[in-house]
Amino acid sequence: MSSNSTTEATQSEGDHIGGLQIALIVIGVILLIVLIAVGTFFVIRAIRDRRRNHGEYRPQFEELHHAKDLPYLQPPAVEGLI
Repeated sequence: MSSNSTTEATQSEGDHIGGLQIALIVIGVILLIVLIAVGTFFVIRAIRDRRRNHGEYRPQFEELHHAKDLPYLQPPAVEGLI
């Protein structure tokens, strides 16, 4: 009977998870949940923006979007305008 209780005590000590391991698991799960939440936020935001602008004609946006690629033009000299 004494050898049987020694075996049970050894097995229960071997199955014991330390406090550090529990803390690391909890931190990992929390980080995973935060990453999933942030990813979901950005995906939902992109879908809303796409739906909001779908099929809408915005000439000002088109002009500004393409104007960024054009080179800067110097204004004409004042003497030539008079």
